[in-house]
Amino acid sequence: MKSGHFFGYWRIHCLAIITTLLPGLIPCPCPAADASAAPAHEYELSPGELDPIAKAVVDLLQTKDTGSFATNLSVSAADVRSMESTNLSDEELQGLKNFEKSASYNVGKLKGSAKALLDRADSLHLDFSKGNMPFEIVKPGTIGKMFWSHPTTDGSGGMPYVGKLNIILKPDSIPVPPGAGDFKLAIDGVEKLPTGWRIGNGMQWLTFPTNYIDAKTQRELAIMEKISNYKGFTSEDDPTLLAVGDSLIRFIRSRDTAKYEKELLVNGDLIWDMFQKSGRKGPSRQEIDDEVRQQIQGQVRKAAALVKLMDDAGVDLHNAEITVNSAGVDRAQALQNGSLDQAVGEQFKVNFTVKTDAKAKNGTSLSGDYVLGVRRLQRFGDAWKIEDNLHWVMLPPGILDAKAVEAMEFENYVTEHGTLPLQSSAPEVEFTTLADGKKMKLSDFKGKVVIMDFWATWCGPCQGPMAELQKLREGHDDWGNKVAIIPLSIDDDIETVRKHVGKRGWTNTFNVWAGDGGWSSTPAQTYRVTGVPTSYVIDQQGHIVWAGHPAGAHFAETVGHLLAN
Repeated sequence: MKSGHFFGYWRIHCLAIITTLLPGLIPCPCPAADASAAPAHEYELSPGELDPIAKAVVDLLQTKDTGSFATNLSVSAADVRSMESTNLSDEELQGLKNFEKSASYNVGKLKGSAKALLDRADSLHLDFSKGNMPFEIVKPGTIGKMFWSHPTTDGSGGMPYVGKLNIILKPDSIPVPPGAGDFKLAIDGVEKLPTGWRIGNGMQWLTFPTNYIDAKTQRELAIMEKISNYKGFTSEDDPTLLAVGDSLIRFIRSRDTAKYEKELLVNGDLIWDMFQKSGRKGPSRQEIDDEVRQQIQGQVRKAAALVKLMDDAGVDLHNAEITVNSAGVDRAQALQNGSLDQAVGEQFKVNFTVKTDAKAKNGTSLSGDYVLGVRRLQRFGDAWKIEDNLHWVMLPPGILDAKAVEAMEFENYVTEHGTLPLQSSAPEVEFTTLADGKKMKLSDFKGKVVIMDFWATWCGPCQGPMAELQKLREGHDDWGNKVAIIPLSIDDDIETVRKHVGKRGWTNTFNVWAGDGGWSSTPAQTYRVTGVPTSYVIDQQGHIVWAGHPAGAHFAETVGHLLAN
């Protein structure tokens, strides 16, 4: 496995950090994205069915035995073996074996989350070891199904799954004044296996009675609650976001990409420290430095492109009066439950107002409202660092010409959606066929409807959509030669893909390889692939009519509509 795979956490959605650092070993903990696949009747909890989870948490707080808690409540090898069945496919059996290998990681992850829970309580000088601690489980709003992690022996396609289980604790040894609030915590990812309910991710405090916390703790809890629900937040919630905004303002004044790199970009030291904290065996320090160096070079190029746009338009803000109005992220997620460290923020924007007598090259005043954007930030300790894609979101009207505005809007769409825009022309790319190693181009399929799916053999969430594409072709003989289904692998070498596809009998699709480079291969770069799987549907005229994660696609309906018109 090449070092680039270890850094897929910058690109792959929905996975915890170690999932993508060690691809193929840890399954995605997220329920299926396609709500239409949910069963007609929701799973019904029996009275007290989730009590063992709450009792285990109470015991953890009273004994501080993180080892026993994690061993008993994480998904174990025995839990995985209990799901085996004689009617499972080879793919499903391999998935179970891979998941079984992750048992030690599951224990370590839950143990770390348990320790963070205890550390927070200790920091507030709370002693739960004395007296009784009654609890109340907040009834989950919905009970979903786990579709991606495991198959099931009953053919139902998933297991009962509670995305967020809230528990209110009522310790009788700790006084709580009326109206001060509750001791409340959330458990993330509770799933039912044949052996019982287990914790798939981790847990965190949500609230404490107000007489036990200060303003800083209250603010951190509020941020973590938003992050746990994949919501966004602003600099009013987290003032550290303003530091990013201030650094970006300094950069657009100075245009010094070297200082930008030093102040704001993720570096090898941060990534190495992250691996050390994870407790998992990962890449060498040299591999980390080599990969991060490539990432930094790419991000510096994007910063330089931002400066070039300013130069081309004559935007010089060196002496301008600049006021930051707001900063925030549209959505966020935690990579460590109960901690802001390593949290990821998506779609960061800083809004600021410029006052100056200077003018652009075309004579337009440079005064007005501006917006800078970053596709993804990650937090290390108390500081946010930029991972991907600094760009202009907005400049005052009239400064840029029509061509520059169109290019900026195009990039903003790609940044927000992770795909090329709908109705745009599908760019020409070349790839290599698995069958005979022949070079072909996308234009060779001109006049056909094309389903193109970017995937990789090491990507766990890619395997289900790949299998579904085989069934899609099986069920539509009437499509004949009018439709091409093209899975496009971004693996490091073609032989790996051939063996993988051959072993699974995936021969109903036109399988191709992107060529050298993986994420940096020409097809992946051209189609702005930042996560796999990513699919495109291209019509007979070569226009993109659908793009995104295949879990949200309705390929048969889309293709049928195109063929009928």
